[in-house]
Amino acid sequence: MSPETLSLLTLAATLVVHLFGTVWWAASVSRRVDYIEKWITHHEHTAERLAALEQRIDHLHDGIQRIELFLHQRS
Repeated sequence: MSPETLSLLTLAATLVVHLFGTVWWAASVSRRVDYIEKWITHHEHTAERLAALEQRIDHLHDGIQRIELFLHQRS
């Protein structure tokens, strides 16, 4: 086997290995994207719930401030 033939075979084998690696990587990325899309679909109302909780916390904070002011004025 001549050195040129060996070099070509080595190059071809390297390209095939890289091709398989690229296909495997793309498949893993596709699985991750599918998982993330399912998670987002399952948790789509999380942002709305978080906004509602923030509003409730703001109202509670306002109520506590009014109570503290009332108690401070009485003492």
